[in-house]
Amino acid sequence: MEFPEDFKNKRYGKGSLLIANPVLPDPNFSRTVILLCSHEEQGSFGLVINRSAQLGATDLFSSIDILKSYNGKIYIGGPVSEEMVFYLYRSTKSIDGLDEVCPGIYFGSSLETLESLYLDIANPQQNIRFYLGYSGWSSGQLDGEMEQNSWLVQSADERLVFLDQEDQIWSQSVNSLGKKYQYLTKAPVNPQWN
Repeated sequence: MEFPEDFKNKRYGKGSLLIANPVLPDPNFSRTVILLCSHEEQGSFGLVINRSAQLGATDLFSSIDILKSYNGKIYIGGPVSEEMVFYLYRSTKSIDGLDEVCPGIYFGSSLETLESLYLDIANPQQNIRFYLGYSGWSSGQLDGEMEQNSWLVQSADERLVFLDQEDQIWSQSVNSLGKKYQYLTKAPVNPQWN
């Protein structure tokens, strides 16, 4: 498969979307989009934003009073520590206790912080998303994957991160890169099917 001249990835870091190359062989990341929440010398951390879990919110939050009314989807953030819960919160105001990943999107993992702000969230089903597990890379590992052309890079925006149809996030992210990348959306999931 031939790639556009500028496929060698642009700069990336916290607040970037990592868009899986269609030929990425790891089934954990086939056609995924990852919001990179941290990228430092020691390693990188992100959340897959386009894979919903089979688990319902009522099952996950049955023992947390403040979240019993939440009925939004639960997402798979990645294959690492799937018993851990993280969340992304969309807000036009700065939020104490949460890390702003990109304009208007805040990352958190603390239940105490969530409990203190949850009642003030306008329409939680649309403005907060919960993720089980995360995607992580040790020092230099993500750089190596970039050298292998595993990921395309785009700046994150809340419209894509909170898109209602998660099955459209990958194709819309690819299309947002421009016309010369649109052919990638037609690539088979398994390159041997070509």
